[in-house]
Amino acid sequence: MTRFSRRIGPRRLIPTFAAPIAAIALLSGCGASGPEMASVSGKVTYNGKPVSRGLISFQTTAPDGRNATGMIQPDGSYELQTENPRDGALLGNYRVSISAREEEEILMYIPKKPVKPKRLIPEKYENPATSNLTATVASGSNTHNFELTD
Repeated sequence: MTRFSRRIGPRRLIPTFAAPIAAIALLSGCGASGPEMASVSGKVTYNGKPVSRGLISFQTTAPDGRNATGMIQPDGSYELQTENPRDGALLGNYRVSISAREEEEILMYIPKKPVKPKRLIPEKYENPATSNLTATVASGSNTHNFELTD
């Protein structure tokens, strides 16, 4: 047996590598997978008709929460995402804002005044402080429909 093999025998290898392997296992996500999320979908209508385009935003009321957004489809439906498409939102209470405007036209000239796109819903819904829209996301599947009026 060489001098080197006596110094680093099997008894010394186990404690040497056990601590780093345990640390890697803990840091790589073994155990809890983070805060609970739930799917959120629904429909947005204005005066009884589907809003055909836009963005819906759920803004958390929790100091450590995260916001979620969704694109409004031509039939007025939406699905929220926080990080990845259709991953939903964290559980909790939210203030909701909705922005819906016509597509901007591509002009062949530079206008003297900026051309503002036409709003499809009243401006008050674009700000969570003035929209008066709220939602609570609970465990499981959530459906939140928003019926907007003038």
